[in-house]
Amino acid sequence: MKNKIGFISSVIILINLIISANLHAQEKNKIPGLDNHISDIFRSLQIDTMPGASVLVAQNGDIVYQKGFGYADIEKKIPVTPDTKFKIGSVSKQFTAVAILKLQEEGRITTEDKVSKYISDFPRGNEVTIYQLLTHTSGIHDYNSTPGLDMSKPVTPQSLLDIIKKLPYDSNPGERYLYNNSGYFILGYIVAQLSGKTLGDYLNETFFKPLGMKNSGIYETNIVLNNEAQGYSMNGEKVTKADFQEMSWASGVGSVYSTTDDLYKWNEAIFNGKVLSDATLNAAFTQAVLNSGAKVDYGFGWFLLTNRGLRFIQHAGGVSGFSAYLERQPENNLTVCVLLNSLPSPEGIQPVLNGQAISEIILQDKMEKQEIGAGKIVNENILKKYVGRYNYGQAMVMWVTLKDKQLYGQMTLMEASPLTPISEDEFYFKARNAKIKFVSDRSSKVDRLFQYQNGEFFEATRLKDETPVKINPDFFDKLTGKYDFGNNYVIEIIKENDKLFVVTPYMPKYELLPTSESDYFAMEVTSKISFIFNKEGKAESLTSTFDGMILPAKKLGD
Repeated sequence: MKNKIGFISSVIILINLIISANLHAQEKNKIPGLDNHISDIFRSLQIDTMPGASVLVAQNGDIVYQKGFGYADIEKKIPVTPDTKFKIGSVSKQFTAVAILKLQEEGRITTEDKVSKYISDFPRGNEVTIYQLLTHTSGIHDYNSTPGLDMSKPVTPQSLLDIIKKLPYDSNPGERYLYNNSGYFILGYIVAQLSGKTLGDYLNETFFKPLGMKNSGIYETNIVLNNEAQGYSMNGEKVTKADFQEMSWASGVGSVYSTTDDLYKWNEAIFNGKVLSDATLNAAFTQAVLNSGAKVDYGFGWFLLTNRGLRFIQHAGGVSGFSAYLERQPENNLTVCVLLNSLPSPEGIQPVLNGQAISEIILQDKMEKQEIGAGKIVNENILKKYVGRYNYGQAMVMWVTLKDKQLYGQMTLMEASPLTPISEDEFYFKARNAKIKFVSDRSSKVDRLFQYQNGEFFEATRLKDETPVKINPDFFDKLTGKYDFGNNYVIEIIKENDKLFVVTPYMPKYELLPTSESDYFAMEVTSKISFIFNKEGKAESLTSTFDGMILPAKKLGD
């Protein structure tokens, strides 16, 4: 008995030593003031019943901060913890990219291969390369921006591939960078073809299990996950459950679920050479090059950005009810991960901006002094020339406005953000960590803008200025109702406070502004709506026009 007590005492002493050592290590790795800074960033999630966020910071291989805020499940009052599983949206793309690169190291594919080698009947497949799919330079149209697709029901990989095959190209392959999901779905499809496994099984067997990522996988609707976060949508201060999206539509694109801890393990494995060779990683973290020789701030599944002299390798993600951000600052071995279970999110909570703010807190002594816009004042008459809407493609716009001598830029689905002057025609756009330069034609009229992000050159042409006309609000009653585009895609035209709005399944509601009794536009998107009337003068159908496509919709019965 005495020996047994002595053994137990020894075990207790050993455990206490381990705990003491761990506490000492945590204290040693703790960054002064970091806890207070991050708590301040996410303070709105700590008040009342709000969706939540999981935040992790690691440096030099050690976790220096990890905490959950708000609720994973508001209805059941389940708080977010570091073990909470979130859908991570397009952060998933790096897993698809790394799967392709792993298969390349095994000699089963190369990035210079043509798509036609793997999908023989793909339109222009003998022109598009795997490299272009990885870097969003293929010119293939993004199926995710195509109206009329019912993403609430499952889709097979072959059915979605057939849909993509029918879409027109946005540009010639290699001619232009345009972020799109079609390319990454095709990459995931090819991984499954080459491996003889589902993409989920391949990722699980090749990466998740070997790396100890026990809380990661491909999200499937019919499987209940432990510690799963529910998705929410914020409209002002109102919280509602997010619209359901069947994740089979996001295979290879945004269907992975994970935790901050698992994504930390992933970053450590990737950046310490445990997944890919140094040569492959170097290629993955090299800016893509267009046919013209211009460089793009995207590698193979990662954005490659520079902020105040330091490079960041990162990606953000968004899917119905969720948004995510994962970054690495390689020279300082810094990982920041922010996962959120709301989209749109509460005011001031945006994973990309929040994550970048955390990085700047930690790396402020190593970053270049922020001098953008300091002391620069631009004449208001010059600022007025830039007001307008600029076409980013796929129905997205940059809407530039002027208020109290301050210029603002608002991207589709984003809030307005200040454009801070660098010079008379150049501005810092913090929401995208980008530089915007307005360009004039020969008559000195501003007709486009260039967006720069550490070498990426993106051109957006200015849209024709639309001038709304006055319509008697009573006339809007003839337009209201639900309109069916087919494939279970239905929009609703509603009237509120004598104004007309369109409500769609996957976008916020937008005000429709009339240019005539039958024709309407919205400031936040490039699409236009034209109504067709019956003999009684009531709308019986409409057409929606964007990116050269005209889509008809029939009004459903009242």
